[in-house]
Amino acid sequence: MIQTVRGMRDLIGTDALLQKQIEEKIESVYASYGYLPLYTPTVENFELFKVKGTSGEQIKDEIYYFLDKSERELALRFEFTSSLARVASSSQLKMPFKRYQIGEVYRYDRPQAKRYRAFEQADADILGVEGLEAELELMFISREVFKKLEIKPVILINSRKLLNDLIGSYANGKEVEVMRVLDKLDKLDKNEIIKMLNELGINGKELVELINENKLESIEQKIGIDSVGVKEVKEFLSLCKENKLDFVKFDARLARGFEYYTGIVFEVKMDNGPSVGGGGRFDKLIEKYGGQKTPAVGISFGVSRLFDYFKEQNTKVKFDGIFLIGLGIKKSELNKTGNLIRNEGINCEVTLKEMNISKAIDFAEKKGFNYIGIIGENELKEKKITIKDLSTGKQEIVKVSEIKKMLV
Repeated sequence: MIQTVRGMRDLIGTDALLQKQIEEKIESVYASYGYLPLYTPTVENFELFKVKGTSGEQIKDEIYYFLDKSERELALRFEFTSSLARVASSSQLKMPFKRYQIGEVYRYDRPQAKRYRAFEQADADILGVEGLEAELELMFISREVFKKLEIKPVILINSRKLLNDLIGSYANGKEVEVMRVLDKLDKLDKNEIIKMLNELGINGKELVELINENKLESIEQKIGIDSVGVKEVKEFLSLCKENKLDFVKFDARLARGFEYYTGIVFEVKMDNGPSVGGGGRFDKLIEKYGGQKTPAVGISFGVSRLFDYFKEQNTKVKFDGIFLIGLGIKKSELNKTGNLIRNEGINCEVTLKEMNISKAIDFAEKKGFNYIGIIGENELKEKKITIKDLSTGKQEIVKVSEIKKMLV
């Protein structure tokens, strides 16, 4: 028996439907704000990912890297931002350019619980807008996405400019090194972090205490009111408050995308739950690929992480439509009725095997249907259908044209 590749998984039946519905809800929000889809190849030139970060050749250990038959260095995409930057650097895009991309990405992480080597993401990005109105729109989008998913969000925000100013006041020139250490605050003991910072030649205890205190006022006292980063965070939080985005919170510990984020960064979490996404501003990335200097900001939702959450909650997946069975009538008559139902704009699966009502209900429920339609000789004569609501047990005999009213 051939198994799936280690760290990857199949989604079958209602599991696949659950993920599809998560994708569709996110996509509908993106589209409602005027974002258009972008499709890029799963396979990219390795140079694309090598250029983006500072790790260079070492990134080969973190991604799916390989040589093709012509000895060209290629890799499977591990996110969508690099591909977007490649497109923007080589195309004449009308600004502001707003796009979304939903699909699978690949990383060569060690497989473990809820960390897969192939997983689904849903990204939205805005190019060509310098002001914080772009970040603000992404917060609006986040609110709508979580509303559709019926879960409460928490978005933690910080600024790379603020972190640069703060860390620079301790150790100018070592900002990225220190950020890498601070990023481990949630994973390692505080004293271990302090020791690592001391080894970099800075006052680790003072810096860690200041960050853990998580008060913008205290940081402002340390680096001064003229700090560009402090001003940026204050302005953004003020915009969020003005627009009743009360789920947006400042977090001094947040440091993302050490190599390419340039301004506001954010982490998307569920209220009292795990992280399910993130993003930030990357104003220098497109220029790094040889394009024009282009302001850019984006957000990404982890579809696979959301899927795992809903699975843990035993979320019942609903398949919109009707499962149609016939009792003692010809298959041709059943198929004819199925077509009439579809012509009304309703999904309809016609059973291909003979089954009684009990088996039909069991089959339909396992597929996620909430309704079954039953046609016997009486219904056929009267040109009607018996519709049974599987959630309530209620059933009613209706005309085809009346079915849609029942499903609302």
